[in-house]
Amino acid sequence: MPFTTGELNSIANSALDYYFNKGDAFKLSIQKKPLLKWLEGGKKTFPGGKGNISIGVIGTYGAGGVNDGVAGFSHNDKVVFYTPANNLRLNFPWREHHIGITLTHTELKIDGISVMSTNGDNLRKHSRREMTVLIGLLESKLFDMGERYATTMNNLAWGDGTGDAKALAGIQFLISEDPSQGVVGGLDRATYAFMRNRARTAAFGAKVTADPTLAAHGGDAVTSSTADGGALLTTLDTEYRQLIRYGGKPTKFLAGSDFIGAMEKEMRANGLYSQNGFSSGGDVSMGALNYKGTVIEYDPTLDTLGLSKRAYWLDGRAISLQAMENEWRRSHSPERAPDEFVMYRSLTCTGQLVAQQFDSSLVIDIK
Repeated sequence: MPFTTGELNSIANSALDYYFNKGDAFKLSIQKKPLLKWLEGGKKTFPGGKGNISIGVIGTYGAGGVNDGVAGFSHNDKVVFYTPANNLRLNFPWREHHIGITLTHTELKIDGISVMSTNGDNLRKHSRREMTVLIGLLESKLFDMGERYATTMNNLAWGDGTGDAKALAGIQFLISEDPSQGVVGGLDRATYAFMRNRARTAAFGAKVTADPTLAAHGGDAVTSSTADGGALLTTLDTEYRQLIRYGGKPTKFLAGSDFIGAMEKEMRANGLYSQNGFSSGGDVSMGALNYKGTVIEYDPTLDTLGLSKRAYWLDGRAISLQAMENEWRRSHSPERAPDEFVMYRSLTCTGQLVAQQFDSSLVIDIK
């Protein structure tokens, strides 16, 4: 028996909800996307309201050296006071995102399904064959939509905010290869040093050469070498101390293929094998790399972006995806136009990628 319009809509909506909310939406993705999976897995929510996600920060303390330090006194000496006035706010505008697919009545007819022009009343039990045919058709559509959602949202998450002015700004915007410049959350990094992330890149190295005071925030890209314990490994040791200096806790390490290859070469050359390195019949492969308990994870997108020699070491407590409450991966079923026999299904996501501390995250390149 044919489906009614209401029945077809109900099944389509249920399939869409199931696909995007079953917990492993990236199972069908062609290429792994660990950054997007990490961000969405740890996303936080905020209520609707004004157009900004506002975060209070304090980057400096005191009153510029005026009456803001401990000083000795005795007897009836007059003492002095100061008024703290260092509260600032980061304001990140939330953004709306959409992706949608269409399903024509003609496609359904080809698949052996008729759509009845009724309001869906008097629902009837479906046969197993009809259900299988419909889900098969939707699965093909949803597979494509799921991959396009994951790919394009992942690209935004890795971006610098210039690709789409109406979409969220990504990791390369927050954790910049040149943290000496740029306005983030309304605060200029050239003015507020605490807004600068750690950077070991050629772009920042050139800035440090011109202005040595910037060396407090990083320097040039690293020339990987196996000598003296490994140049890259030694630099990571140095950087880790700086990343935790102000209470940071870097927990996510994403790297391109060449960066990981350089680390493996330095580790092999310096004898950093585990006691099980040659077990199981002479298996000489190297297992997953770790640093301070953080797995160094390969992110293929960095290779796609031409950044195979780059890595990002991110503080998961300071960087987060902020999603408007009940508005991330929200499914929609727009009404069809009266003169078109087309069904529409779409997803919308409202939110922004934000950070509240920057000096606890690092971008690092190798030469």
